[in-house]
Amino acid sequence: MSYSAFAIAKLLFPYLPLILKTTILNLLNLSPNSTKQNLQTELVVTVLKAILQKRAPISKAQRIGCRDPGIKGPIWISKTTFTKPKEENVQDAVFRAIRELGDGQETYCVPGVSAVEGEWTGHRKDVASKEPRPDLPEDGMYKKLMADVTSDLTITGARVFSARYRLAPQNPFPAALVDALVCYLSLLSPPPGSFHDAVPANRIIFCGDSAGGNLALVLLQTLMTLQRLGIESIQFNGKDIPIEIPAAVSGFSPWCDIGRTQPSIWDNEKYDFLVAPSRTGLTEPPPPDNIWPAKPQRVELYCDGSVVCHPLISPLAALPALWEGSPPIYMCVGTEALQDECLVTARRMHKAGVPVFLDYLEGMPHCSAMMFPKNPMSKKCYADWKDFVQGALEGTLERRDAANWIQAKTFKETHPPFEDLTSISDTEVDQALVNAQRWRMDKEEQWRNEASNEMPKAKL
Repeated sequence: MSYSAFAIAKLLFPYLPLILKTTILNLLNLSPNSTKQNLQTELVVTVLKAILQKRAPISKAQRIGCRDPGIKGPIWISKTTFTKPKEENVQDAVFRAIRELGDGQETYCVPGVSAVEGEWTGHRKDVASKEPRPDLPEDGMYKKLMADVTSDLTITGARVFSARYRLAPQNPFPAALVDALVCYLSLLSPPPGSFHDAVPANRIIFCGDSAGGNLALVLLQTLMTLQRLGIESIQFNGKDIPIEIPAAVSGFSPWCDIGRTQPSIWDNEKYDFLVAPSRTGLTEPPPPDNIWPAKPQRVELYCDGSVVCHPLISPLAALPALWEGSPPIYMCVGTEALQDECLVTARRMHKAGVPVFLDYLEGMPHCSAMMFPKNPMSKKCYADWKDFVQGALEGTLERRDAANWIQAKTFKETHPPFEDLTSISDTEVDQALVNAQRWRMDKEEQWRNEASNEMPKAKL
């Protein structure tokens, strides 16, 4: 998203004292983060956290996040919509996976199956950075995009489909997962009116950052669960589409623990711009609007409390056995709030025999590779990801027994074994997840009782 210089200056003006203080202390190596973060990183973390602590209504935050900044420069964008399938089988398949991995007490909405908007993206060759987007219909834009696609084995020569899935809290779990499965089946078997030809599963890689990384992992878990149940296909637009596993999955700072239960949520607070909840797990609620608080009231934006530690909500909750048979997985994480949940999830994947490729960027915040693309650690991350993508599509990746740990400032690389990534035991992780789910369920029951007591009583 791009902003004018005036808009940026207006946004930052109230934080000038904080900017000056952080700059001076970092340059003198006296700031809290100066041992692990350079001036640019600490400034962004400090100012962005100060901005995020001023909570905005959810609907306003969504409008800002979904604002279209315009399209220009060396990029092709073709907007499309995957039409609503004729059947409800996609939702039925998701419900079947939820029940299989649950404990019987889970509650969730029935979102229905809908059309899903999205964008095809590709590299536009030989144009200036401010070159405007051609005035073409979307199908014509897609043809131009495909003319510049040279191979699916290179990052800049391939095409990417990005899904605009339904957002919570107005569309809680499993709406986004249903949308993701619709998109995957639409890639495998294009609905009527689609621009693209069918894409084989072994040429598809799921990828996402933060909540998108979560969705990539739980979509994989859904497919593997259906396969374990012996379900071979899903009826989709009148066809039985085989359930196939993609070539690989990759996540940048993937959100693996919706309940935010692990120590790094608080221990790494100074290095990250994500605002930590209280030790009880509650964050300062955003100002109320027409979509939040939800009715009936719940603790989490994304889901009911009864499913906080469900594997299709929090990949951290998936025990090693659930990762058996997974394709290769790439993860990148920093010294951030989500550090522990990512490291434990990677350890569990590795224990199951999954080819896991993990880059740890010491001192870097959430989704740092995208925020600081010119940082040497970010460049290393993207180089490793490129090699991972190529190796996954070529089938040449070999399982590793160690992660790649890139030290702050020196950029020295070490390779700790996956079993030594964190001292947190699986027992501690599982107990924290159970506790997080239990108190959320208790809180939501309390709210239901209070709402029931406030209902007007009928007069006799």
